[in-house]
Amino acid sequence: MNLLTKTTLYFITVSLFVFFLGGIVVYQLIKVLENSKVNSELIGQMHKFSFDLAQSNLSLYNTVIISGGLVELHPAVSVREPIVQFEDTLIYDNIQKRYIPYRELSFYTVDNEKEVYHVHFYKSLIESDFLIEKVAMIVTLMVVIFLLAVYFLYRYFFRQIWADFFITIEKIEQFDISSPEIIDFPESMIVEFNRLNDVLKKMTERILNDFNGLKEFTANLSHEIQTPLAVIKSKNELILQNENAPKNLLKLSVDIQAQISRLSRLIKAISLLAKIDNRQFTNEEEVNLRLIIKHILDGFQDILELKLIHVNTIYQSEPDLLMNKELAELMLLNLIKNAVNHNILNGKIDIELSKDKLLIQNTGKLIDANPEKYFARFVKANPESESLGIGLSLVKKICDLYGFDIRYAYRNNLHIIEINFP
Repeated sequence: MNLLTKTTLYFITVSLFVFFLGGIVVYQLIKVLENSKVNSELIGQMHKFSFDLAQSNLSLYNTVIISGGLVELHPAVSVREPIVQFEDTLIYDNIQKRYIPYRELSFYTVDNEKEVYHVHFYKSLIESDFLIEKVAMIVTLMVVIFLLAVYFLYRYFFRQIWADFFITIEKIEQFDISSPEIIDFPESMIVEFNRLNDVLKKMTERILNDFNGLKEFTANLSHEIQTPLAVIKSKNELILQNENAPKNLLKLSVDIQAQISRLSRLIKAISLLAKIDNRQFTNEEEVNLRLIIKHILDGFQDILELKLIHVNTIYQSEPDLLMNKELAELMLLNLIKNAVNHNILNGKIDIELSKDKLLIQNTGKLIDANPEKYFARFVKANPESESLGIGLSLVKKICDLYGFDIRYAYRNNLHIIEINFP
């Protein structure tokens, strides 16, 4: 839910609540005013009727129509409290065949012969109820028109006021850390947006400086460390070539040579990870994964024959992918290499490629470890292996770079790695 929708919903919700309570208050106020008006009319009629009755004897009358209402009088044996009382009541109308709301005024009075009567005046409330209904309809209509007008005006003014903010968001979305250009935010008439732009500009400048410094450090480290490694390696080879060197020294030299080779591979792998993190592989093209897989399998043919591993490939369709070709080859090489190295004698490898996913399954021993850690750096299935434990980490980095979803599972004695393409 975006900011405009959320604020609009809040405003409409509060407005409806306020109008609902206000409508109840207005309704009750109009009702009170109308009742007050009717009460005043009934009081006036009561005084006039009492005066007329005091001048003559109306005991022969039972029910008469007075001023559009009804009046009933009955001889009263005694006077009860309250002497004057207002009530709302319903009276059945034979003409309209329904009950009509009336306002009732009951009181006690006497005629010229001092006879006491209990009198009931009734005033129809049809007109007042009709007026209240019309007022309620008009108020409701005005509320609906008001809310609609506010909704559309609010959206219009929201776009006008927040236009600079959306420009800032768009520039941040287009920000590329590998680009040397510094973001230039436009000047805004709103002070808060200018503060936000200043903070973002300083932050992006620091990010670019840190990124360039880290990239330069990684490149220098990778380059400079190769020279002493080459010197150590060459001097160690001289010891290995010396026929008069003691056997224990030769054994130490062999161990040193292995560690030098491991260190050299480690530096290259970490440098590669840093380049991927820094998005230095910018050249993208349409890659043919099928041809790359075939080329890699040809390179592993001798090992596959030696371990008697059967490879089954299914190519349903070729996915449309824009990737750096070097990274695509590196990703598939590490996946296939992992499937070969961790396989068993007389095992199998199944590779299935379709438009939306790549599936690689291979036989192998069950690994007693957390599958979520397989894509972490320096995690190895076999601690005694000479592997750096960084191959699947490279694969994960490449997948994250291009938005691929990679998953691992172990089912039916098969290690399964599935990559879903966006």
